[in-house]
Amino acid sequence: MRLPTITLKEETLSNFDDAIQREWLVTNGLGGYASSTVLGINTRKYHGLLVAAFNPPLNRKVCLEKLDEEIQVGNNIYPLGSNEFQEGVFPKGYIFLKEFSVSPFPRYVYEVENVQVRKVVFMPYGKNAVVTLYSVLNKNDFDVKIRVFPLINWRNFHSVTDKWKVSWRFVQKKTDKKVSFRPETPKSTLMMMTTGGRYFAEDERWIEKIYYRVEAMRGESCIDNYYQLGRFETSVRANKSERFAISVVADESEEKARELLAEMPPTMYDAEALYEKEVKRREKLLTRFYGKNGKLSVEEWLNWIILATDTFIVKTSDGQGSMIAGYHWFGDWGRDTFISLPGLMLVTRRFDDARKVFLRFKRHCKDGLIPNFLPEEAGQEPAYNSVDATLWYVNAVWQFLKYTGDFGFVREQLWENLKSVIEHYVNGTSFGIRLDEDGLVSHGPQLTWMDTVGTPRGGKAVEVQALWYNALRVMEFLANRFREEGKAEEYARMAG
Repeated sequence: MRLPTITLKEETLSNFDDAIQREWLVTNGLGGYASSTVLGINTRKYHGLLVAAFNPPLNRKVCLEKLDEEIQVGNNIYPLGSNEFQEGVFPKGYIFLKEFSVSPFPRYVYEVENVQVRKVVFMPYGKNAVVTLYSVLNKNDFDVKIRVFPLINWRNFHSVTDKWKVSWRFVQKKTDKKVSFRPETPKSTLMMMTTGGRYFAEDERWIEKIYYRVEAMRGESCIDNYYQLGRFETSVRANKSERFAISVVADESEEKARELLAEMPPTMYDAEALYEKEVKRREKLLTRFYGKNGKLSVEEWLNWIILATDTFIVKTSDGQGSMIAGYHWFGDWGRDTFISLPGLMLVTRRFDDARKVFLRFKRHCKDGLIPNFLPEEAGQEPAYNSVDATLWYVNAVWQFLKYTGDFGFVREQLWENLKSVIEHYVNGTSFGIRLDEDGLVSHGPQLTWMDTVGTPRGGKAVEVQALWYNALRVMEFLANRFREEGKAEEYARMAG
């Protein structure tokens, strides 16, 4: 099935104030992503070409900020990359940008002095890796050169790097086509490989005081520092074209990073095959959706929605599934997960993914409460400060049954947990959550979706009562279905 396309031409891209606000995002199914603006200028500390999830889908670190290119035509050098500082944008490589498109991955097209550069960014599914495909067409009667400069970082994506405070020791290991970068503190490894040209361990330097305009508007830390780590260089012969790919992988373990790099494409043929594999995976998402919904006509706007659902569905480090509550910075939150599960997984017929999500959150259920959100680092405890996440969980189970009729899964895997949830709400659990004598659920402050200090809403929030009533009716139905008539009567009595 043909994938939808968005294309921005030069007339749009030349309007800097408009174009700088347009962003793109590619995800890897682990919580990691690549993201920037259509001009290639990072405007958020959350932007990066490889933001890897080391405790999928969390513990996300910005490892590779971007790849900036330059073209040498004779004695003239034309930077294609652009970075923003408080004093302005430098260099202004975006002026050579003729087209930007997404179909299904971001593609930049630059033109300067009879040289055209096409650049496509994609991520292999399930890997903390990013691959950039380059195609350079030289229409001149003499050779030209393209240089690609990796700008790296190694930080939590909520923070920025102060070059005077980091204790990095840069250790490079290189061959003509590969390089590994390993800061001693924290121990971690970034590896890069090209299918064409050579790598030169030269031009190392800090790019200081990068300015993130969006973070400045948000009142967040907005000054960052990148490290330029050598360069890749390729010559393009007169009136010829050259294609090559640069793969970048990251892991906290050097051994695992090496294994991951071994899975990346060693030739341009392999790189294009990997690209086609990722395209076909997205085509299958659409084919499956329309195949299960035969009465729907194929619409481009609907295709974009179906593809967008995939960006939020992730695999976890424990082999289960989850959802990202939003990009760029949200993790997997209980409330958001179970509100959105019907639309993201049931309508799209991703029933196995839904089962994995139920099992992941059930495993973390404590004192009758589904986590409000799960921890960034392995070994940390979830946060349970939500009164409604658990009730949305019960509702999601009901919606799952309406789509699948899989009562066996609910009976075997979830039923005892569901009964425990109701019991804890009735008898009282953490954060002042308990059933009051009037049949309404009482709770402490900042436990609903309006969870800031300014909107504490402690007491008996109205939507919580609706969710509680719904949960009781769901439980009544299931108890009857599972031949637990006594429980069914109990739930019916509480519902009134």
